Amino acid sequence: MREMRYHAFLRLLPEKPQGMSPIEILAIIASLGGVVLSMAKKSLAWVCNIIASGLYGYIFYQNGLYSDMELQGFFILMAIYGWWTWSRSEPDWVAEKSRRSTLFTGLAVALLFGAGSGFLHQQYFLSVSFPFLDATLTGLSIYGTWLATRRKIENWIVWIGVDIVYVGMYVNKGLWGTAALYLVFIALALKGYIDWLKPLKNRD
Repeated sequence: MREMRYHAFLRLLPEKPQGMSPIEILAIIASLGGVVLSMAKKSLAWVCNIIASGLYGYIFYQNGLYSDMELQGFFILMAIYGWWTWSRSEPDWVAEKSRRSTLFTGLAVALLFGAGSGFLHQQYFLSVSFPFLDATLTGLSIYGTWLATRRKIENWIVWIGVDIVYVGMYVNKGLWGTAALYLVFIALALKGYIDWLKPLKNRD
């Protein structure tokens, strides 16, 4: 029992920093392109997201972040839907606000998903890292992506909260390039929220 606790403690310590691989660098570039184009409301953003998700799926598999790996497959499907939705919209479309009850329901479902998925990963994947935290962030990321495909301004708020936690998790895994990327994501998400909010205020 004492040995098991010791190994559990070691898993909580930050891993040795790794140099960025070419795949991680390409994933970072594609991810940044997706966020910047999303801020500008360009449907091409979803193409960048598809590329980034495919690359990160491989990276997360290599690092035992299985919930994140599975999330990338969902992201690809959502990106196809997002591209289809945004490409059919007018170029100067204005973001919309979600109803408070809808937001609370979506957050509750995301948290329940995190609890259930985290439990399953803990039971069946021996090398999984942070099963409940990773699964909860996965659920919230799915919800944030859904809000983005529906052009809901609250997607940026969800992403700011999720990205803050992801920074700490990726630092712990030694993915320093990705952790730095998510710090940039936080700043871009804040700017994206402000940019989407301006025309919404003018309309109201």
